[in-house]
Amino acid sequence: MISARTEVDGERFGTAPELTPVAVTRWGARLVDPQTEWDYLLHRFADDRRRVLFLTALVGVASTVNFIVVYATSAPYFTATLIPGLVGIAMPIFGFCLALRLRSPTMLQLMMLALVVVGTVTRLSMLTLQPATVDMWMTLMVGLIFVIYLYLPIRLAGSVGLAAGFSCIAPFWWSQVMGDALPADVFYRGLVWVALANALGFTAANSLQRSQRMQYAQGLVMRHLLSTDAMTGIANRRRFDSALEREWQRCRRAGAPLSLLMIDVDHFKSYNDYCGHPQGDACLRQLARLLVDTVARPGDIVARYGGEEFVVLMPEINTAGALAVANKLALALRHADIAHPRSPAGPRLTISIGAATAKNLSGNPADLVEFADRLLYAAKAAGRNQISVGQLTPTGGIRAA
Repeated sequence: MISARTEVDGERFGTAPELTPVAVTRWGARLVDPQTEWDYLLHRFADDRRRVLFLTALVGVASTVNFIVVYATSAPYFTATLIPGLVGIAMPIFGFCLALRLRSPTMLQLMMLALVVVGTVTRLSMLTLQPATVDMWMTLMVGLIFVIYLYLPIRLAGSVGLAAGFSCIAPFWWSQVMGDALPADVFYRGLVWVALANALGFTAANSLQRSQRMQYAQGLVMRHLLSTDAMTGIANRRRFDSALEREWQRCRRAGAPLSLLMIDVDHFKSYNDYCGHPQGDACLRQLARLLVDTVARPGDIVARYGGEEFVVLMPEINTAGALAVANKLALALRHADIAHPRSPAGPRLTISIGAATAKNLSGNPADLVEFADRLLYAAKAAGRNQISVGQLTPTGGIRAA
């Protein structure tokens, strides 16, 4: 088991300092958490689709060459023997074109399952119409089993089901086609090779898919550690900068506003000097939890910007909404009633907030941060425990709300 947060972009950051367990099942080779398994499949989708495109192209070329060699150089021509060959050429071409349009891992897996079933039936039909190719049966069965397990971009359960079905149908088909012409020792030897191929294929596929998911889970751990503030357990500045860039671009495309609250703890240095740094750290952790619990929308991002400064990024929130959230945070802190023995503003801990909103997002995301910082400075200059609100103009100036 590996510990990691299972958040994805767009979800709420910093909801809890604990890590969510991410485990990979031993025999199913799947991530236990369904959402994390789906995220993993989305993560691998581009590579899996490229692999499908390569496979279908390779099969299409091989089928075309086989069609030319077997049919174009022999006579007479029989429609019954031509049809499987033409289907063997058409199916990979159809799969290639379809894979280019797919955008879902589930649809990609379903397409591969369908193509393998049709392709297998086609190949078995071709061998049925050419009994002289009996020597190819064992190679075909073993080779296709390994392709199913190790190359097709489908989950292990699907691979096992597909390989098991093929392992039952192909030998039976083989025995029916050949009849008495198939030596018993050759048939039983083929069954042994099919069983061995399934055992080796399952073992290798299980190990491969488990290792790929473990590597993905380790990446989640590293991203979590790199994007989480160690002391408070919420998002750090690195994660905030990434989210700001992403939300700025998204809101600009959607024509939606983007608001940012810059929050600073009033007279925190005097709090640290009097209460000590351990108590100061505990105070910041308590404030971080309060901010996260108070900001209600899942899409909003709460992060520690640095020192005793925090930020709240709120996509699709206008100036009035930003002011409402800022007032809500200040009220929640008053209700928390955290003592500040050395505050000139009173006996309780207070915060100053700069609430900035950008409606015209034609500039740079850094402009919104700089604007919020200027509003925060104005709130502190007005005596602290204040909220300063404004809207960023296209020229980077301030327009009072």
